[in-house]
Amino acid sequence: MAQKIIKSSLFLNLISVGGATIITKLVGLLAIGYPARILGPLNYGLVGFGVSVTAYASTLILPGMLAWGTREIARDHSRAGELLVVVNVTRILFACIAYSGVACYAFYFSSSILERTVLLLCGLALFNAALVVDWVFNGLELMRIPAWVGVAVSVLNVIALFIFVRSPDDVTIYAVLAPASGLLVIVISCLMLSRENVSLRFPSSNVFKLSFTKSLPLGVMVSLVVVLHYANNLIVKSYLGAATLGIFMAAFYLLELASTLPGILGTVFLPRLSRNVVCNRDTAVTETRVFAQIHMTTGFFIAAFMFIEAPVIIATIYGAKFVASAVLVRIISFGILFNFAITGYTNCLISFGRDRVMLLVVIVSAIVAIGGGLILIPRFGAMGAAVVVAVIDFSGWLISLPYYRRTIGSLHLSTWIMPALGAVSIVLMSLLLQKIGLPVWVRIPLATCCYIPFVISEIKTTISMLKQQLAQLGET
Repeated sequence: MAQKIIKSSLFLNLISVGGATIITKLVGLLAIGYPARILGPLNYGLVGFGVSVTAYASTLILPGMLAWGTREIARDHSRAGELLVVVNVTRILFACIAYSGVACYAFYFSSSILERTVLLLCGLALFNAALVVDWVFNGLELMRIPAWVGVAVSVLNVIALFIFVRSPDDVTIYAVLAPASGLLVIVISCLMLSRENVSLRFPSSNVFKLSFTKSLPLGVMVSLVVVLHYANNLIVKSYLGAATLGIFMAAFYLLELASTLPGILGTVFLPRLSRNVVCNRDTAVTETRVFAQIHMTTGFFIAAFMFIEAPVIIATIYGAKFVASAVLVRIISFGILFNFAITGYTNCLISFGRDRVMLLVVIVSAIVAIGGGLILIPRFGAMGAAVVVAVIDFSGWLISLPYYRRTIGSLHLSTWIMPALGAVSIVLMSLLLQKIGLPVWVRIPLATCCYIPFVISEIKTTISMLKQQLAQLGET
């Protein structure tokens, strides 16, 4: 049974999706750093505002259907064609309504013609969001296919940035490149999906109704996640203006880049856990420890480097105009850690069908995000926004703990100890190397070497515990 946990398909997906996403995000550093340098904080902030408004509008296109559809396909692959029609047809209808809302906001509340144009262009991404098919691949556990499609398109996107975005006046071109790239991903992914023998089937109206009602709790949850995720962006824009929002967004985008890694883990493990919950619940419970360990080991590693090397990271990616973002990155690094924690814990709850618990978690987090932003941002500016971002996921994680304990049986807090000690060693070693005067490209590998022994120790402990648990399951 121990071998069943380390299936080749699981690790092939993990390596493929992980490798593809790392490449995509390395390319993505150019996609956020280069335009920030060219456009400057003001125009960069305008695009960030457009993205935030579009994200809020996306809550109208039933986002819970994607997670629900992935889970249902993972349990029965034969329903892929039917669910693809149900989910995407429904979402494209609601996308038309959502874009109408963005257009109304743009025409009636924009402070300038440029802001209105940027909003309308960013809003086009709503139709991409409605038509995506990545979730079908995820349910079929073929997530490596859209991952590598995303790599290819992201490279093309960066090439287009260098060609077409050459001055601050090109802000509208920058705003339209993201929707254009998303559309290209959809076209290529659909062609790849047709090769997997997924045939479209138009279901009865009852299936549409069922999909709506079953995905509603997840939809409300995802919508609230969007609300809490982008609330501070809108509050900063309202109180402090687009230029300050640009400074804040420079730090915030680094959080988004880091948060894609727990997204990779969820993409790979969630279908597997969802299937095992139905087929072999004991195995699913056992695997949650591995899930928690991978999240926390990665989270502490990234958070430690983001904290200690923040000034160098900002200077390298964004340049001198965004130097004020460094202190915000250090504050947000704590939010990165708990983003990994809450993602790991909540994905386990979702795989076990605890959708309503997740609704409570995100309601509390949304209250913290909006309430904290309205209180701290007017008083402390962008630093107040960074503090709120750091606290949001921590509060949601605390709320999830009692439900996780009842569902899974263990909080897996022991998986935190060694990564936490390793993170402290990274910070101390980096401080020492900074005092010596070594460059960052030397400091990072040397500090990473301090982290490796803690990771190896944690892996050995986990393997030993898994063997004991699997032996007990075998006896049972």
